[in-house]
Formats: sequence, C-alpha cells, structure tokens
Amino acid sequence: MKPLWILISLLVLLAGLASLWTLGSRGPESISGPSLDALLDLDLGAEGFAEVVGDSPLRFPADHGAHPESRGELWNLFGRLTDARGGRYDFQLGLSRIALAANPPVRASEWAANEIYRGRLTLIRAGEPGVRSAERLTRTALGLAGAGSQPASVWIEDWSLALSEGRAELSRMRLVADGEGPGLALDLIAGKPPIALADLGLLGGDVGGLGLQAYLLPRMAATGTLTLDGGEPRSVEGQVWLEHAWGTLPTRGGQVGLNRFAIQLDPDRELVCLQLRRQDGTGTPIPACALILADGQVQSFRRREIRLDPFERWLSPRTGARYPVAWRLGIPILALELELVPLTRDQEADDAVGLWSGVVQAVGHLGGDTIAGHGRIETTAEVTAPSGI
Repeated sequence: MKPLWILISLLVLLAGLASLWTLGSRGPESISGPSLDALLDLDLGAEGFAEVVGDSPLRFPADHGAHPESRGELWNLFGRLTDARGGRYDFQLGLSRIALAANPPVRASEWAANEIYRGRLTLIRAGEPGVRSAERLTRTALGLAGAGSQPASVWIEDWSLALSEGRAELSRMRLVADGEGPGLALDLIAGKPPIALADLGLLGGDVGGLGLQAYLLPRMAATGTLTLDGGEPRSVEGQVWLEHAWGTLPTRGGQVGLNRFAIQLDPDRELVCLQLRRQDGTGTPIPACALILADGQVQSFRRREIRLDPFERWLSPRTGARYPVAWRLGIPILALELELVPLTRDQEADDAVGLWSGVVQAVGHLGGDTIAGHGRIETTAEVTAPSGI
C-alpha cells in the first residue's frame, strides 16, 4: 500500500487535471475534458517510464531537481509566517506534474505538450474568517510550465520553486507564488538535511516495492514578502516544511481511508504520523509515527505505542462528505499528549476525490512541559460516520 501522503497528493493532482486531460490551458481551442471518474479509470501505471526503487539512496543536490523519467512528481510546502506587527499567516502550496505518455509522438504544433502542471496556494490569516486561495493549471506548451535539473527548479507560469547555490546539506531555495489573490516571495534555508521516506520507519522499513521515491525538508527558515489581494508587500519570516516525491501514480478504489499528520513542534522537533483505517469506520485503525529530533535523528513508533483518535468531525456543505478534522495524539513512552485543532473547519481541498487538507494548531504536553506547534492534516472522507458523532 502506498503511503498516504503520496497517494493523497497525487489524487489531488488527478482531480485538478481532469478538465485539461485532452488540452492544456491557454490553447487556441476549447475542448471539454473527460470526467474525473473517467480519468481515474485510465491506466496510469509506470509502463514505459523509469522504474523507481523506493529504498535506493537519494543523491543531492541532483534529487532536488526534476525527474522527467517518472510518471508523476510533486512538491508540497506548508508553513507559518509572521510580519513585523505580529500578524500570522499559515499557507499551503502544492506543485504537481503528470506525464501523459512515456514515449509521445513527435508533433510540430507549438501547443503540443506531454506534461500538465497544477499549482494550488491557500492562506489563512489569523483573526480573519475563511481561506484565501489561488491556482495555476497549465501544460508545458510554449514554456508555460516545466521542471529542470540544471538548476533544480519547477515553474507554473509566474509561480516557481528553485534551488539556490549552496551546500547540498544546507539546501537553499527561492519560492515565488505571485499574482492575484495571496502571493509569496520567500528565501528558504534548510535547518536539517533531507530525510528519506524510508528513514522515517513508518512502513516498517519496507518501501522497496512502492514504485516511488520521496524525501522531506521538515524545517526551512523562511524570509521574504507576502501580499494579500494585490496590496503592498509586507515583510515576513517563519518556518516552512517541504516534501518532494516522484514515481508512479495510484489507481482509484479500495476500502482504506488515509490520514496523515505533519507537525512542527516548538522549538525544533517535527512529528509525522500516518493512520490507515477502513472507509466504513469498522475495524481498528493502524497508526505509525516518527519524531524528528533537533539534530535530524528519527525515532519511530508503531501501533500500540500510539493513541490517535478524532474528537471532532466536519460535514462539507458542498458535498455532504464527513471528515475527521480535530484529533488527540498520544505517545505514552515519550509522555507526549497533543490536541490538533484546525484553524478553520472548511479546508476541503478537492471535493471530487473527498480530501480535506487543513492547517492545524497543536497544543499539549511533553513530559511535564507545555508544548505547542502547528502543521497540516490530510484526511480522506469517511463513507459512514460513526454513530454518536
């Protein structure tokens, strides 16, 4: 089974690409694409693409760049920024690529393209209701979108993420997501070296057959500017989390629900948790967690070492889908107890695939000390809500 954070992110990508499967944006024609259901029923396996061995070693700085030999690729970022007046802003940004064919025919048209890119930015300002958002959806024709390795970069129109010069173990990147709506221009400096998916121990060390490769930079210092609704840029600083993955795409179906937690804890620790559950609410969910220490070392925890339970669910007014959005997380061996509460309930990321991706606040205790943090929860919709909730 593919780890949930890759599976969910790729499903979001597929949902966004449904309308442009046949023709990318800004083309001279206007042709409706197939439905999401039809798209997910297509064979999106790895035939013709390079095989990805999940437990092969990562190589930096090369792996910060694009992997065009893979069917799909994604860059996910989230973080918390503050301005000089103490204003707080939580954002999520996803950049995704999908290749349509491994060996596409040669076409003379300048509008011909074999890859489609999607970007989605959401931002929550403390003290204000609602979520600001902006999107980019286009194909590689005319250079409107693309990704490279020299230098490592990905861009979608006026949005981009690029590796800056510097030592590989201290990755430096430049993030720009400009235009109407919320906008960001940030310099990012990694405080810890990249951590491979396999090193988190969330899958019992068996990741070789997943058909994907992934790593994360869980704590990048951010400085730069933020704009709201076309206003004047304001200086901000904060912490950002980056995930980069590439490989094959999942197929639709199955009875397993997926929950994923990525939390930055003060002052310098991160927590990643996965939970597998049956969509119908029966059975016992299976959790796994990894705690990343200040020096980048990882402690892994499995099943009976973890308590992970929702205490609030949210019903989407648009789709009727129900999501577990507030959680209690405990790891008794660490004397860690956390409550994870969303900044706003309505953070449904894509109603076509039943996905909630929300920014959350973390509060609790570690040993005898009060602890706080923030992060993101991704969860798929419950088919049947448990009774009494």
